[in-house]
Amino acid sequence: MDTREILTRFKGGTLRREHAVALLAGTSPAVAPPVVALPVTALPVAADREPLPVPVPGPVPGAGTGVGVGDGAGAGVPCAVVGIQGRFPQAGDLEAFWRNGLQGRIAEAALPGGRRSACAGWRGHFLDGVEEFDPDLFGLGARQAAGLDLRERLLAQSAWQTLESAGYAGARLERLTAPDGTARSVGVYAALGPAGGALPPAGHRHTAPPASRPGPAARLSRLLDLRGPSLSVDSGDSSFLTALHLALGALRAGECAAALVGAVELRLHPACQRPGAGEGVAAVLLKPLAAARADGDRVHAVIRSSAVGHPGRAALGPQHGRLVGRALAAAGLRPPGTGPQSPDAGPQGPDAGGQSEVPDAGLEAVGVGLEESSRTVAALVGDAGAVTGAAALVRAVGQLRHAVLLAGPDRPAPAAWEPVRRDDGTVLPRRALVSVPGPAAPADPAGPPDAADTVDAVDAVGPADAVDAADTADGAEDTAVTAVTDGADGAAVTDGAAVTDGADGGEGVDGGEGVGAVLVVEEAPAVPRAPARTGPPPGMRPAELVLLSAATPAHLAATAGRLAACLSDGGRDGGPAAPDLAAVAHELRLGRAVLRCRLAVTVRTVAELADALAGFAAHPGPGPGPAGVRSADLRSAAGPPLIEGLEETRAYVAALWQGGRLEQLTRLWLAGADVCAVLPAHPGPAAVELPATVLRPRPPEPGPGTDGAPQ
Repeated sequence: MDTREILTRFKGGTLRREHAVALLAGTSPAVAPPVVALPVTALPVAADREPLPVPVPGPVPGAGTGVGVGDGAGAGVPCAVVGIQGRFPQAGDLEAFWRNGLQGRIAEAALPGGRRSACAGWRGHFLDGVEEFDPDLFGLGARQAAGLDLRERLLAQSAWQTLESAGYAGARLERLTAPDGTARSVGVYAALGPAGGALPPAGHRHTAPPASRPGPAARLSRLLDLRGPSLSVDSGDSSFLTALHLALGALRAGECAAALVGAVELRLHPACQRPGAGEGVAAVLLKPLAAARADGDRVHAVIRSSAVGHPGRAALGPQHGRLVGRALAAAGLRPPGTGPQSPDAGPQGPDAGGQSEVPDAGLEAVGVGLEESSRTVAALVGDAGAVTGAAALVRAVGQLRHAVLLAGPDRPAPAAWEPVRRDDGTVLPRRALVSVPGPAAPADPAGPPDAADTVDAVDAVGPADAVDAADTADGAEDTAVTAVTDGADGAAVTDGAAVTDGADGGEGVDGGEGVGAVLVVEEAPAVPRAPARTGPPPGMRPAELVLLSAATPAHLAATAGRLAACLSDGGRDGGPAAPDLAAVAHELRLGRAVLRCRLAVTVRTVAELADALAGFAAHPGPGPGPAGVRSADLRSAAGPPLIEGLEETRAYVAALWQGGRLEQLTRLWLAGADVCAVLPAHPGPAAVELPATVLRPRPPEPGPGTDGAPQ
């Protein structure tokens, strides 16, 4: 087949894009199968409407061009998780979440005080302090803070901490550039549960937002000044994984240099507080693996591929196997016994999907020893809606990092995760699947629970009546929401009505129900050990200038105290050793945002730094402080120094760094100049991870005409 024939067939719609590219590149000797245009079945048309136009057959999009199409987004280009943060029920950070998993804890509790409930005594998986927010961190006034609903506030704080943990909240963020040179090229993909789940508690007024109001992702992009694609996603429980799938496609297409993917779910409205309901917030920062390794980023895990799809009117069960096969094929992994064909090839129809199932032995043969899903995280987060996939990914990343398999529905206790060794001695990387809704639960010998048990528990108290009564008592002006319970996959709640599903979610008519998503996640590649430093002992090495900044003096003191505690704990109780002083100083200078309250100290050892920061935290204040710490509060200053932003200033500051003029650099820093923008981005083969800025949340002050409620 010559070039002209290939192009003619492609333009005529009888040759897929990927096959045309392969034939033109000479990478595939096989003749691509033609695209067969199937007849379009006419839908019943109402008498008062014109029939819909029949679509004209055209080229079929290739891999990665749409959700659930082809072999996955950008097959064969792995992406790194370089930042990850989150809050979950009874786990204020990811360390607590990991401990809960190790201990097999069930993070279920009564509804926090102050929340309205349609039924006394209900238990679920809830976050504490969801109304609190730190507007000072983002430079927001009372009215601006009130313009963000509770979900957006939680997501903004988690996103900020994720950028900081990855080292991309400061100068490095400016250097994430798009192909056209646009700085801060970070896409934002936000997965949020229904707006009704985030209504404020009693005593607050809440009104419907304008129809033209930007989505949550767009508002987060503006708040953080990020300039990549911005997309809000709602596909039910799979919302986070679907958002991540789209982010992977954008990264592989070069639409952004990094992608921030976040999810949040709240159950504040009584209609959302059914037994077992869950909450949480999490965010991850992604970069192409090659770029992350070249930049020396800390890689928590690698996402090899993803697959997303909806089964249409078919059952959900077979769909999971098809998505697993598609994701493995996109990752370049072919389990034994699956054959050379595409995972999407073969018989179609509601009963044909079982042929795509990958046996457990086949998964183990390619290093997949774990699958995290809504089933495995149920004890930790409950029915957590949009944040379910985030909890599953966090749990999978923790097990990959620690090489430990946690207890779960199919494992009674934690166990060491031994890698797979092939017959030739090759050791495969540890790999995991992360999926929502995930594989079907094994059959219960006692039989499935009676669905009436769940319905009766709600119908007995009449949640709709209770919600209406609560809203009337509180003077609320929002549209009444009627709640209906369903099977394990939850109800789809809309204004004025709710749609229920069957046990597998396949019978609903809501477009979000039944959307499945699968990720193939791999442990981070080994980082070559840095050669041992030669030269004088640590106390005799050149002094380092450590710079720290925060939004307010209180933030600065609290963050200094947290950092001092982290550095003092290094190497204790068998934990990781304290990081190198030069790496700590470099990370603080380039990984953190430059804010108006600043601190500077010159030290020679990590111990000196820890003592100096601890002393400042105990006795903060502008001017000279303990152990040589100097600080300044620039919030009332008219603006940055006149020399700021000039090319001559950049050259001058670079010369000061080159010459080791730390005193001059300290004075410029405390006067308001950004002395970090001229430094090289990374110190070596891997960045050091430091604790995030301390949040100082508080209930936002009511703005004029807002009564403190989200607008």
